[in-house]
Amino acid sequence: MAVITWNETLALHQPRMDQTHHEFVDLLCEVEAALDADTAALTATLATFVEHTDAHFAQEDRWMTSCGFAAENCHTFQHAHVMQVLREVQRRLVEDAD
Repeated sequence: MAVITWNETLALHQPRMDQTHHEFVDLLCEVEAALDADTAALTATLATFVEHTDAHFAQEDRWMTSCGFAAENCHTFQHAHVMQVLREVQRRLVEDAD
């Protein structure tokens, strides 16, 4: 069973943001499915997810700034923390593969 599936309760009714969130959910499910794959496949799938998430969060941060959210708002910090964790997972995955 997928960790999360896209459904209308997740929709914000902002088409660009909803599309990005839908892609995020799909990629997260691909990462979950790759947990049973070999390390190379998991590494590649995770890299795609991290790249998408980094661009996704950067876009959201720009949107929040343009809407008047303070640069130091809580959600921006959450983005930074998630990216830190994802990069640590990547690092450990590569380290374990060596």
